Amino acid sequence: MRAMKVLVVSDIHGNYEALNAVLESAGGWDSLWVLGDLVDYGPEPHVVVDVVRGLDPDLVLMGNHDYAMAYGADCMCAEEVRDLSVYTRQFVSARLLSKEQLEWLRNLPRSWSGVVGGLKVFAAHGSPRNNLFGYLRPSLPRSELLLALTPSMYSLRPRPVDSDVVLVGHTHAQFDIRVDSIRVVNPGSVGQPRDGDPRAAYAIVETGNWGVELRRVEYDVMKTVRKLRELNLDREHLSRLERILVTGRL
Repeated sequence: MRAMKVLVVSDIHGNYEALNAVLESAGGWDSLWVLGDLVDYGPEPHVVVDVVRGLDPDLVLMGNHDYAMAYGADCMCAEEVRDLSVYTRQFVSARLLSKEQLEWLRNLPRSWSGVVGGLKVFAAHGSPRNNLFGYLRPSLPRSELLLALTPSMYSLRPRPVDSDVVLVGHTHAQFDIRVDSIRVVNPGSVGQPRDGDPRAAYAIVETGNWGVELRRVEYDVMKTVRKLRELNLDREHLSRLERILVTGRL
């Protein structure tokens, strides 16, 4: 298989302006991988779904917010943003997404594995252990990282997935780390970064040598804010959503 330039994105969260900036900044690609969470928080989940579908990605995974919206379930997200999630799902995503779009979200896979560029790759929104809801953070102790990389929620001992590379999203923070023999990459969040940098985050993977470049791009944050304001949301929730977008922090 020839070497490819892969655009890897995650956690777009209804922010079309950020997604568009990433697509323009990436400068073309051979393959597009989307690691989940197209909806909630942002003002245009319906537009994001249509744009992603129109790009015909080679991989689109279900995120915890996609799951919650499609199935009317709890997103099980971090406690400090749970109310924002519930609020925007009810008053934005549920109002703007069509039945056909919800059906498409409902049928997204929760994980993927395969061989790319000679390496075994595993991808999920959360972690191998918990595809939708598991948080895999570099700050975790090694023992907890190894357990998060174990592809069974019922295993009591770490038995990491048989992969060379693991791709995840969910934390809204970029990283590229090695846990023993496994390289773990998170492209960060396109639409709602929470690592102190409000620029849209993504990753470029060159499969020939498995080079990974973590990138950021500025976008018109205030345009996204104005779109949120046009939805006539509750002042308190709107203020918090604006603050996250502007500062890149919770």
